[in-house]
Amino acid sequence: RKGVGECAPLPDLSCDVCDNYGEVLRGFCDKTVASGTIPYEEMRPYPSMLFGLETALRRLNDPSGMTFDNAFSRGEAGLPINGLVWMGTFEQMRDRMEQKLRDGYRCVKLKVGAINFDDELELVKSIRRRFSDQYVQLRLDANCGFACDEALHRLEQFAPYAIHSIEQPIKARHWEQMAQLCRESPLPIALDEELIGLNTPEEKERMLSAIHPAYVVIKPSLHGGINGTQEWVEIANRLGVGSWITSALESNIGLNAIAQLTAHIYGTHHIMAQGLGTGLLFTDNTETNLEIRRDELWTRKN
Repeated sequence: RKGVGECAPLPDLSCDVCDNYGEVLRGFCDKTVASGTIPYEEMRPYPSMLFGLETALRRLNDPSGMTFDNAFSRGEAGLPINGLVWMGTFEQMRDRMEQKLRDGYRCVKLKVGAINFDDELELVKSIRRRFSDQYVQLRLDANCGFACDEALHRLEQFAPYAIHSIEQPIKARHWEQMAQLCRESPLPIALDEELIGLNTPEEKERMLSAIHPAYVVIKPSLHGGINGTQEWVEIANRLGVGSWITSALESNIGLNAIAQLTAHIYGTHHIMAQGLGTGLLFTDNTETNLEIRRDELWTRKN
């Protein structure tokens, strides 16, 4: 019997990247073997390690090898996902957007804040000239790309084009400025990088209460593993903050676990598009029974 999990830290982003990563992980594995349980409180500062260990043990303990047993993992229902248009030149991003729309995506997330702002705005305008928000939901992700003193003006320029939300317009850890932006922005703001390193329930609730965004975008490998993700959703729900789940460049091993976790938390009916399409960015990957059908992620039945 074996259970396979994936630890997928991202350099310069994950809070648990360290030179002796393997040694630290080995220590947590030894403690888990010795006690029979994961040392959750001790592992809170190590979300990618926690996610890998949680996933491996869940698959070890389930005879079918599932992380969660639900309609998605059994291949009976799909999960709606957004198409992702990665950063590039104006022409590259335009062509990628066109391809996502041809592929049948009804929700597309566009990375902004990396090229000339006028070009990004023109790209958004061109999409809306062709497709109304009744046909395509458009999300933006600024990846902390706007300066605090220019962010509101830029959000106001995007506002006429029926934007669902914009992720992390300014850098994390500027709570006062972010809270003000959330109050004044004509667009709903979603937090992403802001969640990294907030590992206890008290820290999570304090941040959400201070900023009160419209949404949080939760990445299990970055934001607390399986247990921490469920904690984020529970606290956000209690405070009236929406949420969705996104993968973060895990291989198909991690993506499969995240998708099953998503179905476990939100179900499979009438949920908003989730960010589970990052596996398409790889030129090679691990074997998987996952497949994308138009704009839904499915588990292929054996």
